[in-house]
Amino acid sequence: QRSMTTMRLRMEEVDASNGSNASSEATLPRHLPWQNVGLITLLCIVIIITVVGNTLIILAVLTTRRLRTVTNCFIMSLSVADWLVGIFVMPPEVVRLSMAGAWKLGRVMCEIWVSLDILLCTASILSLCAISVDRYLAVTRPLTYSRKTRTKRLAMLMILVVWLTAIAITCPPIFGWYDATHNQTNVCRYNQNVGYVVFSAMGSFFLPLVVMLYVYMRISCVVAHRHSQLTTLDNASQRSSRFITTNHQEESELDQSECE
Repeated sequence: QRSMTTMRLRMEEVDASNGSNASSEATLPRHLPWQNVGLITLLCIVIIITVVGNTLIILAVLTTRRLRTVTNCFIMSLSVADWLVGIFVMPPEVVRLSMAGAWKLGRVMCEIWVSLDILLCTASILSLCAISVDRYLAVTRPLTYSRKTRTKRLAMLMILVVWLTAIAITCPPIFGWYDATHNQTNVCRYNQNVGYVVFSAMGSFFLPLVVMLYVYMRISCVVAHRHSQLTTLDNASQRSSRFITTNHQEESELDQSECE
Protein backbone atom coordinates (compact mmCIF):
# COMPACT_ATOMS: atom_id res chain seq x y z
CA GLN A 1 0.00 0.00 0.00
CA ARG A 2 2.84 2.39 0.81
CA SER A 3 4.48 1.68 -2.53
CA MET A 4 1.18 2.21 -4.35
CA THR A 5 0.64 5.46 -2.47
CA THR A 6 4.17 6.64 -3.30
CA MET A 7 3.74 5.84 -6.99
CA ARG A 8 0.41 7.64 -7.06
CA LEU A 9 1.93 10.75 -5.46
CA ARG A 10 4.80 10.70 -7.94
CA MET A 11 2.37 10.44 -10.86
CA GLU A 12 0.35 13.33 -9.51
CA GLU A 13 3.54 15.38 -9.19
CA VAL A 14 4.50 14.55 -12.78
CA ASP A 15 1.00 15.49 -14.01
CA ALA A 16 1.12 18.74 -12.07
CA SER A 17 4.54 19.60 -13.47
CA ASN A 18 3.35 18.78 -17.01
CA GLY A 19 0.29 20.93 -16.51
CA SER A 20 2.35 23.85 -15.25
CA ASN A 21 4.74 23.47 -18.21
CA ALA A 22 1.82 23.37 -20.65
CA SER A 23 0.24 26.45 -19.11
CA SER A 24 3.56 28.31 -19.20
CA GLU A 25 4.04 27.30 -22.84
CA ALA A 26 0.52 28.47 -23.62
CA THR A 27 1.24 31.86 -22.11
CA LEU A 28 4.48 32.25 -24.07
CA PRO A 29 4.12 33.91 -27.49
CA ARG A 30 4.77 31.82 -30.53
CA HIS A 31 7.08 34.44 -32.01
CA LEU A 32 9.28 36.62 -29.90
CA PRO A 33 8.99 40.40 -30.53
CA TRP A 34 12.65 40.70 -31.60
CA GLN A 35 11.90 38.58 -34.65
CA ASN A 36 9.49 41.27 -35.88
CA VAL A 37 11.82 44.24 -35.30
CA GLY A 38 12.61 44.64 -38.99
CA LEU A 39 8.96 44.52 -40.02
CA ILE A 40 7.98 46.94 -37.25
CA THR A 41 10.73 49.37 -38.31
CA LEU A 42 9.67 49.22 -41.95
CA LEU A 43 6.03 49.75 -41.02
CA CYS A 44 6.95 52.77 -38.86
CA ILE A 45 8.81 54.32 -41.80
CA VAL A 46 5.80 53.71 -44.05
CA ILE A 47 3.52 55.33 -41.45
CA ILE A 48 5.71 58.46 -41.29
CA ILE A 49 5.90 58.76 -45.09
CA THR A 50 2.15 58.17 -45.47
CA VAL A 51 1.11 60.70 -42.84
CA VAL A 52 3.60 63.43 -43.79
CA GLY A 53 3.15 63.07 -47.55
CA ASN A 54 -0.63 63.08 -47.52
CA THR A 55 -0.70 65.93 -44.99
CA LEU A 56 1.36 68.05 -47.39
CA ILE A 57 -0.99 67.21 -50.28
CA ILE A 58 -4.08 68.10 -48.24
CA LEU A 59 -2.57 71.38 -47.03
CA ALA A 60 -1.44 72.30 -50.55
CA VAL A 61 -4.92 71.83 -51.99
CA LEU A 62 -6.62 73.64 -49.10
CA THR A 63 -4.29 76.64 -49.06
CA THR A 64 -3.73 77.16 -52.81
CA ARG A 65 -6.70 78.30 -54.86
CA ARG A 66 -5.18 77.29 -58.19
CA LEU A 67 -4.95 73.69 -57.03
CA ARG A 68 -8.69 73.45 -56.29
CA THR A 69 -9.51 71.80 -59.59
CA VAL A 70 -11.84 68.95 -60.42
CA THR A 71 -9.03 66.42 -60.72
CA ASN A 72 -7.52 67.50 -57.42
CA CYS A 73 -10.88 66.87 -55.72
CA PHE A 74 -10.41 63.16 -56.45
CA ILE A 75 -6.76 63.33 -55.37
CA MET A 76 -7.91 65.02 -52.16
CA SER A 77 -10.29 62.13 -51.45
CA LEU A 78 -7.49 59.63 -52.08
CA SER A 79 -5.11 61.54 -49.81
CA VAL A 80 -7.66 61.73 -47.00
CA ALA A 81 -8.27 57.97 -47.18
CA ASP A 82 -4.54 57.18 -47.14
CA TRP A 83 -3.93 59.71 -44.33
CA LEU A 84 -6.59 58.04 -42.20
CA VAL A 85 -5.02 54.64 -42.92
CA GLY A 86 -1.70 55.96 -41.63
CA ILE A 87 -3.33 57.36 -38.50
CA PHE A 88 -5.87 54.72 -37.47
CA VAL A 89 -4.96 51.44 -39.21
CA MET A 90 -1.18 51.10 -39.31
CA PRO A 91 -0.34 51.97 -35.64
CA PRO A 92 -2.54 49.17 -34.17
CA GLU A 93 -0.81 46.78 -36.55
CA VAL A 94 2.54 47.88 -35.11
CA VAL A 95 1.18 47.21 -31.61
CA ARG A 96 -0.05 43.77 -32.67
CA LEU A 97 3.33 42.88 -34.17
CA SER A 98 5.11 44.05 -31.03
CA MET A 99 2.89 41.62 -29.08
CA ALA A 100 3.95 38.75 -31.37
CA GLY A 101 0.59 38.67 -33.12
CA ALA A 102 -1.55 38.80 -29.97
CA TRP A 103 -4.30 41.42 -29.73
CA LYS A 104 -4.32 43.21 -26.36
CA LEU A 105 -6.65 46.13 -27.15
CA GLY A 106 -9.97 44.37 -26.60
CA ARG A 107 -12.68 42.98 -28.84
CA VAL A 108 -14.42 46.33 -29.42
CA MET A 109 -11.21 47.96 -30.64
CA CYS A 110 -10.63 44.91 -32.83
CA GLU A 111 -14.01 45.34 -34.50
CA ILE A 112 -13.38 49.07 -35.01
CA TRP A 113 -9.88 48.47 -36.35
CA VAL A 114 -10.96 45.82 -38.87
CA SER A 115 -13.91 47.95 -40.02
CA LEU A 116 -11.72 51.03 -40.49
CA ASP A 117 -9.17 48.98 -42.39
CA ILE A 118 -11.76 47.68 -44.84
CA LEU A 119 -13.51 51.07 -45.13
CA LEU A 120 -10.43 53.20 -45.74
CA CYS A 121 -8.65 50.77 -48.06
CA THR A 122 -11.83 50.36 -50.10
CA ALA A 123 -12.30 54.14 -50.29
CA SER A 124 -8.69 54.52 -51.43
CA ILE A 125 -9.06 51.95 -54.22
CA LEU A 126 -12.42 53.35 -55.35
CA SER A 127 -10.91 56.86 -55.39
CA LEU A 128 -8.26 55.57 -57.79
CA CYS A 129 -11.06 54.10 -59.88
CA ALA A 130 -12.90 57.45 -59.90
CA ILE A 131 -9.71 59.23 -60.99
CA SER A 132 -9.32 56.80 -63.90
CA VAL A 133 -12.94 57.32 -65.00
CA ASP A 134 -12.48 61.10 -64.81
CA ARG A 135 -9.32 60.88 -66.91
CA TYR A 136 -11.09 58.64 -69.43
CA LEU A 137 -13.98 61.06 -69.92
CA ALA A 138 -11.63 64.05 -70.12
CA VAL A 139 -9.48 62.37 -72.78
CA THR A 140 -12.19 60.75 -74.91
CA ARG A 141 -14.69 63.62 -74.66
CA PRO A 142 -12.58 66.72 -74.22
CA LEU A 143 -15.14 69.24 -75.46
CA THR A 144 -18.42 68.07 -73.92
CA TYR A 145 -17.05 66.70 -70.64
CA SER A 146 -14.54 69.46 -69.93
CA ARG A 147 -16.75 72.46 -70.63
CA LYS A 148 -20.29 71.41 -69.76
CA THR A 149 -20.45 68.51 -67.34
CA ARG A 150 -17.03 68.40 -65.67
CA THR A 151 -17.72 70.50 -62.59
CA LYS A 152 -16.77 70.36 -58.94
CA ARG A 153 -20.35 69.45 -58.06
CA LEU A 154 -20.13 66.33 -60.20
CA ALA A 155 -16.75 65.50 -58.68
CA MET A 156 -18.14 65.82 -55.16
CA LEU A 157 -21.08 63.61 -56.14
CA MET A 158 -18.71 60.92 -57.45
CA ILE A 159 -16.63 61.15 -54.25
CA LEU A 160 -19.81 60.76 -52.18
CA VAL A 161 -20.69 57.63 -54.18
CA VAL A 162 -17.18 56.28 -53.55
CA TRP A 163 -17.44 56.66 -49.79
CA LEU A 164 -21.01 55.36 -49.61
CA THR A 165 -19.95 52.29 -51.59
CA ALA A 166 -17.05 51.75 -49.20
CA ILE A 167 -19.43 52.01 -46.24
CA ALA A 168 -21.83 49.53 -47.88
CA ILE A 169 -18.98 47.03 -48.30
CA THR A 170 -17.82 47.51 -44.70
CA CYS A 171 -21.16 47.34 -42.85
CA PRO A 172 -22.45 43.74 -43.46
CA PRO A 173 -20.35 42.14 -40.68
CA ILE A 174 -21.80 44.65 -38.22
CA PHE A 175 -25.26 43.27 -38.97
CA GLY A 176 -24.23 39.64 -38.49
CA TRP A 177 -22.59 38.52 -41.73
CA TYR A 178 -19.51 36.88 -40.19
CA ASP A 179 -18.22 33.49 -39.12
CA ALA A 180 -18.92 32.13 -35.63
CA THR A 181 -15.32 32.32 -34.43
CA HIS A 182 -14.30 35.53 -36.13
CA ASN A 183 -12.71 37.15 -33.05
CA GLN A 184 -11.60 35.15 -30.04
CA THR A 185 -9.55 36.08 -26.98
CA ASN A 186 -6.23 37.77 -27.88
CA VAL A 187 -6.93 37.16 -31.57
CA CYS A 188 -8.03 39.80 -34.05
CA ARG A 189 -8.47 38.78 -37.67
CA TYR A 190 -10.62 39.59 -40.64
CA ASN A 191 -14.01 38.08 -41.27
CA GLN A 192 -13.56 34.59 -42.73
CA ASN A 193 -17.14 34.11 -43.93
CA VAL A 194 -16.85 32.84 -47.50
CA GLY A 195 -19.78 34.84 -48.83
CA TYR A 196 -18.58 38.08 -47.31
CA VAL A 197 -14.99 37.46 -48.44
CA VAL A 198 -16.15 37.07 -52.05
CA PHE A 199 -18.47 40.09 -51.77
CA SER A 200 -15.85 42.40 -50.26
CA ALA A 201 -13.08 41.22 -52.58
CA MET A 202 -15.23 41.82 -55.66
CA GLY A 203 -16.33 45.28 -54.53
CA SER A 204 -13.04 46.42 -53.03
CA PHE A 205 -10.53 45.02 -55.49
CA PHE A 206 -11.53 42.99 -58.53
CA LEU A 207 -14.26 45.19 -60.03
CA PRO A 208 -12.23 48.42 -59.59
CA LEU A 209 -9.24 46.60 -61.05
CA VAL A 210 -11.19 45.58 -64.16
CA VAL A 211 -12.58 49.12 -64.57
CA MET A 212 -9.15 50.73 -64.25
CA LEU A 213 -7.50 48.29 -66.64
CA TYR A 214 -10.19 48.84 -69.28
CA VAL A 215 -10.18 52.62 -68.82
CA TYR A 216 -6.42 53.02 -69.08
CA MET A 217 -6.26 50.68 -72.06
CA ARG A 218 -8.86 52.83 -73.80
CA ILE A 219 -6.93 55.97 -72.89
CA SER A 220 -3.75 54.44 -74.33
CA CYS A 221 -5.56 53.54 -77.56
CA VAL A 222 -7.01 57.04 -77.91
CA VAL A 223 -3.65 58.69 -77.23
CA ALA A 224 -1.89 56.39 -79.71
CA HIS A 225 -4.53 57.11 -82.39
CA ARG A 226 -4.24 60.85 -81.89
CA HIS A 227 -0.46 60.60 -81.98
CA SER A 228 -0.63 58.80 -85.33
CA GLN A 229 -3.01 61.48 -86.64
CA LEU A 230 -0.64 64.22 -85.53
CA THR A 231 2.34 62.53 -87.20
CA THR A 232 0.32 62.14 -90.41
CA LEU A 233 -0.59 65.83 -90.33
CA ASP A 234 3.02 66.78 -89.65
CA ASN A 235 4.21 64.70 -92.60
CA ALA A 236 1.57 66.25 -94.84
CA SER A 237 2.49 69.76 -93.73
CA GLN A 238 6.17 69.05 -94.32
CA ARG A 239 5.41 67.77 -97.82
CA SER A 240 3.27 70.80 -98.62
CA SER A 241 5.98 73.14 -97.32
CA ARG A 242 8.58 71.35 -99.44
CA PHE A 243 6.28 71.61 -102.48
CA ILE A 244 5.78 75.32 -101.87
CA THR A 245 9.50 75.96 -101.48
CA THR A 246 10.30 74.05 -104.69
CA ASN A 247 7.62 76.04 -106.56
CA HIS A 248 9.11 79.28 -105.26
CA GLN A 249 12.55 78.18 -106.33
CA GLU A 250 11.30 77.26 -109.82
CA GLU A 251 9.45 80.58 -110.16
CA SER A 252 12.53 82.49 -109.07
CA GLU A 253 14.67 80.58 -111.58
CA LEU A 254 12.15 81.35 -114.37
CA ASP A 255 12.15 85.01 -113.42
CA GLN A 256 15.92 85.13 -113.55
CA SER A 257 15.96 83.40 -116.96
CA GLU A 258 13.35 85.81 -118.33
CA CYS A 259 15.33 88.77 -117.05
CA GLU A 260 18.48 87.43 -118.70
